[in-house]
Amino acid sequence: MVSLGTLLALCLYAVPCAYAVRSSGVNPELNADAIVPLRTHSLFSPFVDSSLQNNYWDFGGHTIIDTNRYVRLTQDRQSESGWLWSRLPIEANDFEITTEFVIKGDSPTQHGDGFAMWLTSTRAKEGPVFGNQDYFKGLGVIFDTYPNTPHRSVFPRISAVYNNGDMSYDMAHDGENQDIVSCTEQLRRTPVETRLRFTYVRDVYMELAIQNRQWNQWTSCFRVPAVELQHPYLGFTASTGGVSDSHNIVSVWTNSLVYHSRSPEDLERERLHIFGDKQGSRKSNWWSGSGASDTSSTAHRTTRDDLRRPSIIKRFFLGVAFLIKWTLILVVVSAAGYFGYQYYTARTRRHTRRTLA
Repeated sequence: MVSLGTLLALCLYAVPCAYAVRSSGVNPELNADAIVPLRTHSLFSPFVDSSLQNNYWDFGGHTIIDTNRYVRLTQDRQSESGWLWSRLPIEANDFEITTEFVIKGDSPTQHGDGFAMWLTSTRAKEGPVFGNQDYFKGLGVIFDTYPNTPHRSVFPRISAVYNNGDMSYDMAHDGENQDIVSCTEQLRRTPVETRLRFTYVRDVYMELAIQNRQWNQWTSCFRVPAVELQHPYLGFTASTGGVSDSHNIVSVWTNSLVYHSRSPEDLERERLHIFGDKQGSRKSNWWSGSGASDTSSTAHRTTRDDLRRPSIIKRFFLGVAFLIKWTLILVVVSAAGYFGYQYYTARTRRHTRRTLA
């Protein structure tokens, strides 16, 4: 018989362990004063209770729940559409969302259409934009795996699209001229679990990072000034057309980022820390796509300048190499002088002997 004290001890031990596993996607570079898990916006197996419901999430369309493995938004079939939405909006001003997902299909070459993560003011409305409604209000992070028209960029293509509710998403051209920023990353047949990590710090920046190459190694897709989000709902949708894939959400964990002070001086200091250019981080440019792109370019230039700047270790070895170089030069010059002096002395002695003879 296990005592009550033992059970309590096991529970206290299990909770932090579970939190450590589920928080493995948290960005170690965050400057937040505290990180608080949001149970209302996190999702793990078995996903539903005995009545096949979840207190915090709704699902619909062609979505299928495999309680031991994933939430499947679409199967590898043509013309499917599915969705998964939080029932409550995110009340936190600053937050980070980490999601493990799987995109796969039988065809090695033809696949699509893709899925999206949404942070919008409305929820659970099916439509033509990867399973979500058109004219959405908020932010969509779209993982597009099939080009509907020729592009200069390579697919799969990840893009961030902001809409205030009056713009129709251009599906025919994959929203190419409507996105704030985009990148290309491999999302199918990756050597490790594919994960996205979306960080949002209001009035400062938003960043998307991808894990698809090595475990716990994150590649930044974009880091741009944050768009305006007023307590959005969190959703995931996917769709297939003439080509198809299965789109699976394996887990979602969301954390609230707590900052003790958000004074204008603190925000400006954080913007300078992130983007490194005071002019490029002015809020007057933030809510336009061109401003975001310019600031992103500035951030990338700053990063490259930082990489060019020698580190302490590199400066140490450069100093050592400098000393060795000049030491060798001095040794060669000294040796040349010594042997030159010896040759001159010997020659002078021979000349003196001939003169005396």
